[in-house]
Amino acid sequence: MIASFQPHIAALLNDQLARGSFSQVSLFGGDRYTLRMSAAIECARALSCTHGGDEDCICSSCVKFATLSYSDLVIVSQRDHQRRIEAALAAFSHEPNGPWRNRLIQTIRIPLLGFHPILLEEAGTGLQNIAARAEGTNNLLYELMAEGALEEKRSEEYVRDLRKALKDLYSSLPKSTTVSINQVRSIDSWVHQTNISNQLRFIILEGIEQTNVAARNALLKLLEEPPRDVYFFLISEHPSRIMQTILSRSRQYLFPPLSEDAKGRFIASYGLADSNYDSLQSFYLVQSGVDIEESNALVDQLLTSLIGGRALDSRTIGSITAEIEKTNSCEYVLTTLGEAIAKSVLPRRYVAKAVALIDEAYATGLLYNQNQRFTFEALYYRLLEER
Repeated sequence: MIASFQPHIAALLNDQLARGSFSQVSLFGGDRYTLRMSAAIECARALSCTHGGDEDCICSSCVKFATLSYSDLVIVSQRDHQRRIEAALAAFSHEPNGPWRNRLIQTIRIPLLGFHPILLEEAGTGLQNIAARAEGTNNLLYELMAEGALEEKRSEEYVRDLRKALKDLYSSLPKSTTVSINQVRSIDSWVHQTNISNQLRFIILEGIEQTNVAARNALLKLLEEPPRDVYFFLISEHPSRIMQTILSRSRQYLFPPLSEDAKGRFIASYGLADSNYDSLQSFYLVQSGVDIEESNALVDQLLTSLIGGRALDSRTIGSITAEIEKTNSCEYVLTTLGEAIAKSVLPRRYVAKAVALIDEAYATGLLYNQNQRFTFEALYYRLLEER
């Protein structure tokens, strides 16, 4: 799959796999939606394959990777899971007996692997409770894996049941999935234990540039001398923000944006008649129910208020924040507002301050799991005060 959309990266990775020179610590950098996670999973599959990593291999390890049920794989992921899952559910609904069944299971399992048993050893009660909910979703996936050919009614039941289970899970998930010190400690303990399964172990960590100092230092120590038969994949949108000592211990790969042709083919692979989206972000936003046109109108309303220096009334602000919370579009609206402010006629000094405030508000909201309405409303009045 990767070779079809990222041919240069795929050729480089395949060459190193074939030569047996693949690094135990790899850093996949690049923009979002460039298939970095997919590449990490595919590399792990190829490394674990007992037949040289052939794409069509059906050895026991490759079969497990097809549904991410390989027991020695841990993923701590920071991404728009809900949007990607909704797109996968739509594709599965369109073709329940095709390749999208396994791809749906993979898409859902990525966030679920953040509750791998080894990550729960030092977890608090709250995370243990969330893990119990995740287990319910996982059980549904096992049922789906065991199914033969599905009739339309049965596939609709799975979509309904998965959405219900995932809704309960989404409501309790921590908004910040940055790698924590406890997770690094759990991983450290796990990879140094005797491996009775005799399988290779794989750890995929996303968004490590946002970890705190303690977690970064613990991770650095682990990466200095990774145990034998253990492979780390670090995924980052901003590799330049990662501490140099971690970078120096990683083999780095920069994933370029998908070409227009590759982007169109990737969206078309979801079985949609209309694949005319300006970006993969737009595609995932629409699939998850975000009205891009309406969100852009909200940004225009906010920008006009900031340029004029006049506050919107409380009812209007309440309506805007309610819409943002309902569609889970906070990240998109904040990003678009920051870009609009940067291009506006507002003074450059204000622009720099406003963009910094927006970045800070989003990061703080993630870190402390703040309510989106509260975060956005507080930010709006801060932006007005700076005017």
